[in-house]
Amino acid sequence: MSYEEGHLPEGISGFRNSRLAVRMAMRASGMKSRSARVVLALPGVGRYPFESGLIADMIRRAALLGSVVSSDSEVEPCIYTSRLHRLPELRLPQAEKWITDWGVIPHEPLLPQDAKPPSNLLTQHVESFSLFGPQNVGGAMREIAGTVSAEAEPTLVLFFVWGFLSDEKALAGQLDRTSGENVFWQFFGESSTGLSVLDRLDALRSEAPHIRNVSMYRGWDSIDDTPEYLFYRGVTKPFARWRKDVLRRRTG
Repeated sequence: MSYEEGHLPEGISGFRNSRLAVRMAMRASGMKSRSARVVLALPGVGRYPFESGLIADMIRRAALLGSVVSSDSEVEPCIYTSRLHRLPELRLPQAEKWITDWGVIPHEPLLPQDAKPPSNLLTQHVESFSLFGPQNVGGAMREIAGTVSAEAEPTLVLFFVWGFLSDEKALAGQLDRTSGENVFWQFFGESSTGLSVLDRLDALRSEAPHIRNVSMYRGWDSIDDTPEYLFYRGVTKPFARWRKDVLRRRTG
């Protein structure tokens, strides 16, 4: 069984130093430090990922990865619903407070009279962000792609997907339109159908072989149960492979 299928390499089981796990995963993937701009796209479609701590864990992992991968040690986070909502920059030293402000939502009380006033910045933006409503993945991709520079370091987008993806054609269209741009779409998480375009990337590449800058990483049954080394390896190796291919093509 390969690492991606569930085995940790010797000496990694029980890893406690998360930053070292990032560095070891990058070494195994062939990815260099300070080599990318990092964007984190979070789904605002449901309460559960915020209430359960799933979003918080993904933010923490992204902050750790960004502290090593990003040229300026920061991550550019956003939440996507029907529109894209940009959030304050995320840096590892302030990650705990950032998560408290933007990464969690308290459980909703069963009785209306038990409801409390918004307790953090995210709950204050539930209505303005249209949280827990429809999501537009293709629209979020379009807005992120609009911030990508051809002259700067490549952009690694950590795109967390959750639930049913209703805009399959728009998503596929954005993959097609951004196939030659300086951006890599690293999706992770899960969709509810198992039949989305992200589940059929091999078929998409057969139909459109020019689309190389995308990957989908699922991890274990629950993405937050995936050991950190495997997660970091899973979301950096496809980027490193793509970047190497781009440079090879440029040099002929």
